[in-house]
Amino acid sequence: MKKMKNVAAVFLACFLAVGNGTILWAAEDRAEVQITQEEETQSIISQLTGLPYIGGQRFDTPLVMQGEMMELQNVDEQGILGCLKWDFDNDNSDEILAVTYGPSESFGAENKCVRVAMYELSVDTWMASDMFELAEYDREGRFKDLATISGSNMTAYEGNLFLRRVNGQYQFFYEYNASPKYLASGTEWYLKGYTYDGSNFSVIENTLNMAYAGSGPEADALFHLNPDSQSSYGQSIANIIKRYKELGFQVEQIGGDGENFYSTASQDPNCHSLVRFLRGDNLDGESVYERLRAEGRLDGFWIDIEDNTSSIRDIGDQAQTEEELTDSDTVSVSGCYEEFLKTNHAGDYYTIVEAGENQESILVVATGFSERNEDIYTPELGYDIVIYGTDGGAVHQIGEPLHLSESSGPWYFYGNKLICNSRKGGYYTVDITGDTYTQNIHHDGSSSDWKPLSLRKNRGAAGEQTQPSTEDTTVSGQYILPDSNSEYLTEEILISRGLTKEQLGLARNEIFARHGRMFDTPEIQQYFDSRSWYAPRYAPAEFDAMGDGIFNEYEKYNMESIKALEDKLG
Repeated sequence: MKKMKNVAAVFLACFLAVGNGTILWAAEDRAEVQITQEEETQSIISQLTGLPYIGGQRFDTPLVMQGEMMELQNVDEQGILGCLKWDFDNDNSDEILAVTYGPSESFGAENKCVRVAMYELSVDTWMASDMFELAEYDREGRFKDLATISGSNMTAYEGNLFLRRVNGQYQFFYEYNASPKYLASGTEWYLKGYTYDGSNFSVIENTLNMAYAGSGPEADALFHLNPDSQSSYGQSIANIIKRYKELGFQVEQIGGDGENFYSTASQDPNCHSLVRFLRGDNLDGESVYERLRAEGRLDGFWIDIEDNTSSIRDIGDQAQTEEELTDSDTVSVSGCYEEFLKTNHAGDYYTIVEAGENQESILVVATGFSERNEDIYTPELGYDIVIYGTDGGAVHQIGEPLHLSESSGPWYFYGNKLICNSRKGGYYTVDITGDTYTQNIHHDGSSSDWKPLSLRKNRGAAGEQTQPSTEDTTVSGQYILPDSNSEYLTEEILISRGLTKEQLGLARNEIFARHGRMFDTPEIQQYFDSRSWYAPRYAPAEFDAMGDGIFNEYEKYNMESIKALEDKLG
């Protein structure tokens, strides 16, 4: 089909250019060279994979009743969907990017999926350097073809595999959307990206977990890239929107409106579609359900596979701005949580712990205690918790809430783990790593290092208190004296820091707070609660009973040095 269109274009050019032989034959030569190059590239990939070229075709995918489930019949054909010869690693020699559909290498040959592979010429032999597949396992452990050429119950659907160039590096993305239609409800959206470094594909971390399924205000907020326009949306959606914008796509909205689909590739001039999948039907709603009742089978569904590789002639470079590269490091973590708690989880209890891969601050909110009035509460029974992290100033929920049914006792914290007794026996852990967590059941074991989570009441915006006036001007980062646990601070050094007596008092208590001590004085407790690093673990009497052994030699020296200077200042 593609070849016939190109030949027709050459014929038309010849007809219109009679009398100008130079232009006529130049146009014909370029078109023939293009056709020849495409055929040669397809031939190379066909020889390497043993697959025929099937791009640019329409396949019937009737909906079939499988028991009580409606499933679209799989596309039986397998083959090459598209391939592009290009210098993807900037080494002045071309590679071949091949998009194929066939048995999976990663998920077993019994499963078919779309594969993206890069081939490089070594001496006189083309060899695959790396590949990725548009497939994964779902939460139930079942194979899932993300391109939905294999079975799906979505009848309206569009997906794009596309590429762009950012700061000299080529990036490959797959994006799909399933819009509401006769036999589907809600909207699904998915985006994942890869880079190629000359030998390997690497996942773009900012695209991990960028998937959504649902409808209503959250879908509107996501697809219009503007959570502020909605009165209610999840923090996970706000995080997706933020990360999507940081990727630098030049679009005003993504997704669809129920009838039309707006893909990033079709909207952004820097994105070039490689292969596009489009599923649809020629039936109205009444015909769909009538055929279901009468035949148990629906004809009339189809999927178009568009090979757009022949249209790619130039790939412009897109440079990320300095703001996009650096703004994620400029927002105070404690400030993010403070603002978040003003309007979320009012009446609930919370704590902040240092967890995750880099010991970042994680907000843990306990729900179900809104009837209590204590400022500090350490429950003796299990409770539900929700975990939050931050990304460049946006607070987002990590995973799903953990429910009371999982535990039969108070929650503890140690290392990267939230720990509680399990109703199934043994104990239950939530292991936080980066932006995810895993849940594990252990049959036995306990540790004296486990510290119960002492929770603070979130009184929301109405109950906020004024922070101590000694706080900010000389504070280095989140600490007044960040080196008080690693250097000897003499009186001369302390004087050179320009601290007031009140700031010195907080700096001395800071040494205690590093170890999780809580404070009887409300103003001091409120101050340390605002520090992102602070994890309250011990009541004052409990901590003081531990003695001086908890402090290192620097801390012992510095407490005395600070106190001596406080006394001199009167």
